[in-house]
Amino acid sequence: MVEFHLVAALVAGLAATVVMTVMMNAAKAAGMTNMPPMPLVMGSMMSGNRRTATGIGPMMHFVVMGTVIFGLGYTVLFTVFDNDAWWLGMVIGLVHGLVVGAMAMPMMPSVHPRMERDATSRGLSGGATVTERAGEVRVAAPGMLGSRWGQMTPIGILMGHAIYGVVLALVYGWVAGG
Repeated sequence: MVEFHLVAALVAGLAATVVMTVMMNAAKAAGMTNMPPMPLVMGSMMSGNRRTATGIGPMMHFVVMGTVIFGLGYTVLFTVFDNDAWWLGMVIGLVHGLVVGAMAMPMMPSVHPRMERDATSRGLSGGATVTERAGEVRVAAPGMLGSRWGQMTPIGILMGHAIYGVVLALVYGWVAGG
């Protein structure tokens, strides 16, 4: 029987967020995506000042969303399904990625105060996904599954969330079990 362990859930959520973030950065460095850094996307929801957004964003990305909300959410599901196997983490991650990509990302311009609703399919001016206008950070709208952030971004969204789920399940089982 899989029992819920708070500390294991938080450790697993943080570990999975770190792995997923490293993957996102590597994909961008390899030219596979033009996805802006997620901490900046999240931080710029709170402030148009790049320095402030860059300071707030990592806390929102790593701690609030990746560790607390999704780390706890996945592990509650492990408890409900009475299974914390890596493959269940992958399935939950794929569903999570589909929901984020197909529902949340297309709606982001309606809730993100600094997201360009009318950005071209390639991002903002010159294909950039993050710019500054009048001293304020602006982020290009991601579109369905992040497709406006690059041709490979939709695959990356799904793979990233699947790997998040796998890492979360493996770390959770390891920390909770021993």
